Amino acid sequence: MNPKVWGVAGGSVLALLSAGIIVASQNRGDVTGDKAPAVYSAVDNFDTLDKQAWRCEYSCPAIEEGEARFRLNPDVAPDKPGSWSKLVYQPARFTAARITVRFALTDRPEGRPVWWGVALWDDGPAEDGSQFNEVNFGYTTDEPFSDTQLYVESAKLGKITSMRVDTGVDLYDSEWHTATLEYDSERVSFSLDGRHLETITDRTVIPTDPMSLLLGPRLVTGGEPLTGGFKQSIDRVEITGGRVS
Repeated sequence: MNPKVWGVAGGSVLALLSAGIIVASQNRGDVTGDKAPAVYSAVDNFDTLDKQAWRCEYSCPAIEEGEARFRLNPDVAPDKPGSWSKLVYQPARFTAARITVRFALTDRPEGRPVWWGVALWDDGPAEDGSQFNEVNFGYTTDEPFSDTQLYVESAKLGKITSMRVDTGVDLYDSEWHTATLEYDSERVSFSLDGRHLETITDRTVIPTDPMSLLLGPRLVTGGEPLTGGFKQSIDRVEITGGRVS
């Protein structure tokens, strides 16, 4: 995966807790500080889009029938509204987390580099972004994997490992799947529909700096515009921060 696919700008984290849509608790410590990670939990069912909890990048998803529908449109160049639709979680960043997302994808845009997925990301200390930190699952659709395969990736200060995972299911048939991405300083693990599929234990590629949670797809910079639409839908996100067993 292109390490700049997520393209998150740096900046301070907002100390926000939203009412109703997001339910969150912090019991000890400081999520982004030097102390032990806080126990932090949140759930969003996307009945509405709470803009205190989520910041849109380029295009907000449409909230329809209890789903966040991230649409990419045809004939739109990369890095513009209509070819990039993401949400960035605002209330906290994480040094360890368990993220569970229920998602569905429409037909794969053949021959076009659309990255879809779920990621934790930070630009890192270098101004040029070369020392980025990241944990994600997803895929760039013009690569040669089959429709059942995706990447699970982990990067620490620019050193990255990308694991090819065969889920055994068609990911582009608009059916719903539940994915869990879990990490701390010692491991990254990925499960789909209750089946554990991958674990990364090389600590040289597992980030320890605070990272932001991002949802949604984008047409990768430099790619040709889509000839048809693409949609990633999410109807539930569960977040647990702190060290997860």
